[in-house]
Amino acid sequence: MLEINGTIIAVILNFLILVWVLEHFLYKPVQDAIENRKKTAEAIIGDAEKKLADAEQLKASYEEQINNAQKRSQEIVDTAIVASQDIQKEAMEAARKDSGIVIDQANKEAEKIRSEAYEQAKRSIASLVCMAAGKLMMKKIDESSDRALIEDMINNLEKTELN
Repeated sequence: MLEINGTIIAVILNFLILVWVLEHFLYKPVQDAIENRKKTAEAIIGDAEKKLADAEQLKASYEEQINNAQKRSQEIVDTAIVASQDIQKEAMEAARKDSGIVIDQANKEAEKIRSEAYEQAKRSIASLVCMAAGKLMMKKIDESSDRALIEDMINNLEKTELN
């Protein structure tokens, strides 16, 4: 069997002292260093995740602002189009109204000119009828004198119209 002597006890004792020394001076500091590294890595990862979440939130916010700006700009463009159509419609209505006034004035002027021409023609015809009646009463009418009388009346009519 196994004999326990001083050498085995010294080896066991040396081994235990070595384990204690290694644990106390080597294993604990290495474990602490590993734990510190682990905590630092976790903190860095946590900060990175937080910054990533903040960045995604900012991105979403900026995208929403861009969408709102695009909608607002489209609303402005739509409003401008409607306003320009209203202005165009008002201009067309004003032009129609003005053209109606001009047409009415032209019609009134044409009616006035026509009326004046009618009155002048009436006076000329009345004058010619009076002259013809006067000449007929002075002469006995035959075909040659009728022609001369008609030509004379036409010449007088042309002279009267020119004046």
